[in-house]
Parts: sequence; C-alpha cells; structure tokens
Amino acid sequence: MTLVVVRTPATILQSAWKRIAPLELADTTWDNVGLMIEAPFPKADARKILLTIDLTSEVCAEALKLQGCSLVVSYHPPIFSGLKKVTMSNPIQASLLRLAASGISVFSPHTSLDAVKGGINDWLAQPFLGAPGTTVTSLQPSNVPSHLAEQHSDAGMGRLITLPQSHAIDLIYAVEKVKKHLGLRNVQVATPAAGPANKISSIAICAGSGGSLFRGVEADLYFTGEMSHHEVLAMTAVNRSVILCNHSNTERPFLASVLRDKLRSEMLAEDAGEWDVVVSEADRDPLEVQ
Repeated sequence: MTLVVVRTPATILQSAWKRIAPLELADTTWDNVGLMIEAPFPKADARKILLTIDLTSEVCAEALKLQGCSLVVSYHPPIFSGLKKVTMSNPIQASLLRLAASGISVFSPHTSLDAVKGGINDWLAQPFLGAPGTTVTSLQPSNVPSHLAEQHSDAGMGRLITLPQSHAIDLIYAVEKVKKHLGLRNVQVATPAAGPANKISSIAICAGSGGSLFRGVEADLYFTGEMSHHEVLAMTAVNRSVILCNHSNTERPFLASVLRDKLRSEMLAEDAGEWDVVVSEADRDPLEVQ
C-alpha cells in the first residue's frame, strides 16, 4: 500500500518560505510568525496568493472576491497572543474565520522578513548604498540556530549604514531619497533646535517602529515608520535627526518591489506549475496626511 501525501497550498508555502526568510530568524520573544489559520478544506487547484501588510476587513473581502485565491500572506500577524475564543464579534477573528471557511489559509512572516539578508531592512537601505567604502550592519544580530548559521550569519533586526566621510549627505538629500524610494509625497522630519548636522555619515534604519531598537545606537539620522513623541525628543536633544513615514509605509512597497516575484519563483520551485502572486489593493496605512 502506497501512502500518498497530499500537499496543500499552506504546506507548499511553508516549505517555500524556508528559502525566503526562515521563521527561526524572527524575534519570537514577542513576535508570532507562521501559519495563523489553516483552511480545513483548501480550494482545489486554487493557485493565487494575496500579499498584504495587514489583514483588515477590507483585505479579507478582497481575498474572498479574488478568484482562485488559496493563501493570504499577511506581513503583520493577525494573532499576536493566546486566544481563549474565536468569534465573529471580533473583526480580525471574523476575517480569519471567513477566509478559512472559504478555503483560504493565512500566513504571517513579520520579523523573519525584517531580519533576513535581502529582506525589508536591506531594501530600505538601498537608496543610501553605492559609494565605495559604505558598510551595512545589523543593529541587533539574530540568534541564528546552528542549522542556519552558515547561510544566515548576518541576519538581524534593523540596519546601520555608515558612509565614508567623503560621501556624507545632507538631510534634505536623505529626505528626498526616502520619499522617492517609498513613493511618498510627505514624511515627518525632526531636527535639533540648532538645525540638522551639516553632513550625515551614519543612518540607523528600522522597518515599522524603530524607537526601542534605536536605543543605544549612535547615528546622525534615524529612519523608520514611527516613534513616540518622547523618543523623537530624545534623539533631537543629542543633535540627531529623524525621518518618520508612518508605520506600514516603510513595509508595504517591499511587497511589490521584491517579495511578489521572489515568492512566485520559490512557489514554482517548490511545486511545479504557475502560482499567481498579487499585492492587495485594499491594504493601506490607516494614517494619511491631508
């Protein structure tokens, strides 16, 4: 008797993801990554994946209307802590239940994608690279398991870019680079009372919320999505500048710029046949400048 192992979209994705950003690289001291909910009856021959930063009710509705959708990859985990019940009265739980009932599983990579080399933080660093002698290091190296140590020894949270003094940049130049890279019209900028430093030769970067990661890190400029009022004041008090873009604006463009094609390629390598990977049109940062 031959045992036939049926691979579902969720199991195929989990295998493919090991080559993109192993979940062991995530900061599991607080983060929750991996399969959030698995559809008990996956759709037959459904080979479409929806990428989103957040699983909102609008994104859920989009996935349910998307013909052939069997997977939602939600960068932010819709489940962060233990649940005592799962009901339709909670909007996020309701979205998970609706998706699972329709044969759609939900997977969240979060900080595994932050830490891995070539992930979101390295993508955020790209506008400031190119000058000979520029270095990029992790602000907080990951505790990489031994079986991943050789391939992912340089994994870690955040990035610190150090430019040679001959290629130091102005704050205005840095702001324009950030806006162009993220496709934003406006960003928030904080400078010391005496004005920004003449030249910037070090930039600390963190996707999402960087305040806690930046503690103890010395840089001329701090670039992230959000920081608290007092965290910003603490930076400007020691003559540092800050660029804030709203939390998910530092993450969302990565989906279309990098992850869509990478995931499509790895899914094809894992399971022969085309997989269609699309970026959510309903997903957006909840804050906007008017």
